[in-house]
Amino acid sequence: MLKLTALAVLAGLATAATTLPSAAQFAAVPGGPNNPVTHESSECDDQLGFMPRVSRADIESIKGQPVYLVPVCEYGLIGRGHDYTWLFIDGNVDTLRLPLARNSTLMTALTARGYDQHDVVSLFFGGGDSIYLYVHQRDMR
Repeated sequence: MLKLTALAVLAGLATAATTLPSAAQFAAVPGGPNNPVTHESSECDDQLGFMPRVSRADIESIKGQPVYLVPVCEYGLIGRGHDYTWLFIDGNVDTLRLPLARNSTLMTALTARGYDQHDVVSLFFGGGDSIYLYVHQRDMR
C-alpha cells in the first residue's frame, strides 16, 4: 500500500513539474507580455491602440476630406488637476504641429469645435478618404 501511495505522489509531482513551466506565461509580471506597464489613466486612451506613423507629406496631402474629431481622456474632468502630457508624446503627431497648423482642412475642423493644433494627440487615415483627429483639450476650456 505504501508503494502505491508513493507511486501516486511521484506521478502527481511529475505531472505538476511538466505543467508549471507552461503556466508561467499567465503570471502577472509587470512589463511582461500579459501585464504591460501602462500609464496611470490607460482606460481613457484605449481607443488609440497603435497608430501608424504620419509624415509631413501625409498632412500636406489632406485637402477637403471629411475630418472627424475624437476626444480622448476628456470625460468627467474639470480644471487642470490631471497631467496628460504622455498622450501628446506617445501620439503620432508630436513633431508635426506646424504642418497641422498650416493645413486649412484640419484647422477648420479643429477650430469649429474649440480645439487647435496643440490639442491633437494622433491622426488616423480612415476609410472613404476620411481623417480622424484624436484630440485632448489641454486646459479643458
